[in-house]
Amino acid sequence: MRASIKDIAKITGYSITTVSLVLNDKGDKFSKTARERIQETAKNLNYRPNRHAVSLVKQHSKTFGLIVPDISNHYFAQLATGIERGCQKYGRMMFLCNTNDQHVRNIEYINQLAEMGVDGIFDILSGDTTQEQGMEELQLMNDLEIPHIFVDRFLDAPEFGGIRNDHIRGGYLATKHLIDLGHRRIACVTGPKLLHDARQRYEGYCKALIENGIRPEEQMVYQGDYSVQSGEEAISAWPKDSYTAVFACNDASAMGVSRALMSRGISIPQEVSVVGYDDAIYSQMVQVPLTTVRQPIQEMGMAAAKCLMDVVQDHTMLQEHIVFEPQLIVRASTARRRDL
Repeated sequence: MRASIKDIAKITGYSITTVSLVLNDKGDKFSKTARERIQETAKNLNYRPNRHAVSLVKQHSKTFGLIVPDISNHYFAQLATGIERGCQKYGRMMFLCNTNDQHVRNIEYINQLAEMGVDGIFDILSGDTTQEQGMEELQLMNDLEIPHIFVDRFLDAPEFGGIRNDHIRGGYLATKHLIDLGHRRIACVTGPKLLHDARQRYEGYCKALIENGIRPEEQMVYQGDYSVQSGEEAISAWPKDSYTAVFACNDASAMGVSRALMSRGISIPQEVSVVGYDDAIYSQMVQVPLTTVRQPIQEMGMAAAKCLMDVVQDHTMLQEHIVFEPQLIVRASTARRRDL
């Protein structure tokens, strides 16, 4: 079996990032001992870089890499479809890399895509990515001189340029809709607290409450992870009569909320109204069609492809956000508070 950068990292004890930079002749910042150790190990393992890929890099390989957290999630599947259509439009083939929401896999795929000689990378951060780890991804792509843009998920740093949705607006629209229906005890299932988009959706929720004279209450907020299970767990965590509506920060957790409510004999929307976020397939899978916040997913994917093409052709790094506006889609899961 052909030796990989990961094999060399395991033997030497150095990170995959360090090994990759040294073997790509970009390891000047590391000690002579580290460089020699890595190079000697590579030699002993008969490590060979993909020379075909290297030649493609110089002449453009006509390929892009897309790193997604979870391709089984319908939202990311739709986003990948939009990006792929954009790649086809601009004459690029797309390699899809699924990380199972693990930051370490993002790093591995960046290195593998670099070895393959892709012209650029669409990077979607994993759900467990810290600020430090996100900066590590950014720095690795800069060090490897790979054109890139971030899509959908961002960290709080000006260097993270790319395509995103106005999630504060989205969270606000969802919560304001419930307030307009007379609800004041509105619970919230958040997304992973490390993710910028999750914090923004929660910020929009709080903004709508405060503007309408409702004080956000910590006990009404459940820290979720964008999964169906976290929506189910939220209902178990809250006293039955403590809320009349729930804003779940994505459709998967909204589906979990809906399942848990109905399993307890609580009717939607007669007793509890539910709003999700994404307008993914989950909004059609629940027994009561889900009111949700729609992101223009296909448009975002097409825009991401054009943006990365511009970055490649102009030899620049994108350091700004291209922001899309969300839209509230009202279906049967929300209704006016019945005691009004």
